[in-house]
Amino acid sequence: MQVRNRFDQAWVSGFEVAERRPGARGARYRLRRQSDRRVLPLSFDEAELRPD
Repeated sequence: MQVRNRFDQAWVSGFEVAERRPGARGARYRLRRQSDRRVLPLSFDEAELRPD
């Protein structure tokens, strides 16, 4: 899965969904880096994600 980098808006590969949380304005996603298996501390909107 790819995620949009919030700094430069580029797409970055190497992630997987660790958790999906429902929200009032749509689902939020917690992501895990595939390289070291760490879950990122931020959550992401579906619009910030796309398949590889």
